[in-house]
Amino acid sequence: MYKQIVDMSMRLSAHFTLGEMCYSSTAANHKPEPIPNIPLKQNIVALQNLVDRCLEPMRMALKLPIQVNSGYRCPLVNTLVHGVSTSQHMRGEAADLTIPKKHRPFSVTTDEQAARLLMMYAKQYADYDQLILEHYTKSNGKEVWWLHISCRIDYRRNRHQVINDLIKK
Repeated sequence: MYKQIVDMSMRLSAHFTLGEMCYSSTAANHKPEPIPNIPLKQNIVALQNLVDRCLEPMRMALKLPIQVNSGYRCPLVNTLVHGVSTSQHMRGEAADLTIPKKHRPFSVTTDEQAARLLMMYAKQYADYDQLILEHYTKSNGKEVWWLHISCRIDYRRNRHQVINDLIKK
C-alpha cells in the first residue's frame, strides 16, 4: 500500500475538490489492488487552472452540479482507459463532464441532452482549449454521452476548438 501525501479533500474552488478531479473508477476498481491516481504538483496547478477558467464559471452560470467522470489520469490509468498518449488528462488540463441525473432540468432527460447543455454553457462561460462532445454505445445498446473540456496551463495558447459528435465504439 502507498502513503497518501496529497490532500485529496483540498478545495480547488467552491464546488470542486482535488479528489473529484482525480477520481477514476478504473483506478479505484483495479484488481488486485487500486491504482494510486495521484497528481504531481504541476498537475495540481493545471487542475486549478482548469477549474478556475472553465468548470467553476460554468457551474456558477448553470446553477447545477457538474459531475467530473474523468479528470487527471496517471499514465497507467490513461493506458487502461485507452486514452491517447498525448492526452491532456495526464497533465491535469482536461476533464470529462456530465450533469448528475438527479440534478438535470426537467427538459434534460438524456445523457446526450446533458452533454449538449454543458457544451452550450462551456462555449459561453469557459476559457477552453478544446470542447469535444463524446459518446459510446454500451454492449446493451445504451449510449453514454459526456463533454470533454480542456484548458492549457498556458491559457493564452487555448485554441477554442469545438469538436462535435466524436463517436466512440
